[in-house]
Amino acid sequence: MPSSAEVDHIFQCPANTLWNLIGDFGDMKSWGSSNLTSCVQEGTGIGSIRTITIHDSGKDIVIVDRLDAETERSYTYSIVSSPLPYQSYQATMAVKELDGTQSQLTWSSTFEPKGITEIEAIEYTKQMYQRGMKLMEQALIRQGLLHQ
Repeated sequence: MPSSAEVDHIFQCPANTLWNLIGDFGDMKSWGSSNLTSCVQEGTGIGSIRTITIHDSGKDIVIVDRLDAETERSYTYSIVSSPLPYQSYQATMAVKELDGTQSQLTWSSTFEPKGITEIEAIEYTKQMYQRGMKLMEQALIRQGLLHQ
């Protein structure tokens, strides 16, 4: 049975503002870390592939994802190849409107751990999502789009 992880975060901005930042599957550079050296998408829509390159500790880490599903404010993707500790991994990022000034991002996934325990994999995944959400907040602040 696959393991799962989920992190929710409330952003002080409308859902459309948050989705405009993160909703483009092939554009993680708009909110990713400074270590993210490239994010290239091949194809469009369901089945498209993005290749993410992150420079860390003097080497490049390459992650290849496939877009599996897309709705108005969510998308689901699978890792095709990566050095991350998963045998299989599928995640969904979904933005929900809470009111005119707040939105919620839910980042969830199912996976099979590779080389680490289930508990370690769940914690690793949640920390990865929390770091990503902090980067999203910082990007919104830089763009003057986050209500303080």
